[in-house]
Amino acid sequence: MCENTSSRALTMKAMHLSRMMRIIREERMREADPSASPGRVLAFLRLAGEVSVADMAMILGARPWSLGKTLAKLEEEGFITREEGERKHLCKVKLTEKGLDPANRPQGRISKVFDTLSEEDRARLAAIFDKLNSEFEKELGLPDDPAERRKALHQKAAVWHHACGPVPPGRFGPGFGPGMF
Repeated sequence: MCENTSSRALTMKAMHLSRMMRIIREERMREADPSASPGRVLAFLRLAGEVSVADMAMILGARPWSLGKTLAKLEEEGFITREEGERKHLCKVKLTEKGLDPANRPQGRISKVFDTLSEEDRARLAAIFDKLNSEFEKELGLPDDPAERRKALHQKAAVWHHACGPVPPGRFGPGFGPGMF
């Protein structure tokens, strides 16, 4: 068990965890082609049915390399199947039973890390997160109503953004920083 449980040590551990999660998110954003994201590809296939990789790339506006990488991941996780065509870009892609169910979503790297915890550990961690978030919200003087709380967070982020200037590119990654609330 952990020896140092002082508030300072816990703060440092939380900051380290946050930093690692941010790095994973930044890596994903650097590699990502938003037009070839797994969620977008699955949503497209639910509408289109069976389609060739070339047609999908053209309609989604995705880079073929990025789309191929996404399709390989979705196939490995059992969301799609590919039927070989005369050329690689002409192969047909279709959803499996798992892929047809909108409730099934591919897991990100961060979610997979949390899956290493037992159900009991996750329940305890969720309770701890809830308690900490509640205390941070009180410390910030945020309202109890979720819509008002979201509005207050936007305002606080806007004030912080105005006072500090724009977030430098790459510092937090696209979409990550003051405007994320």
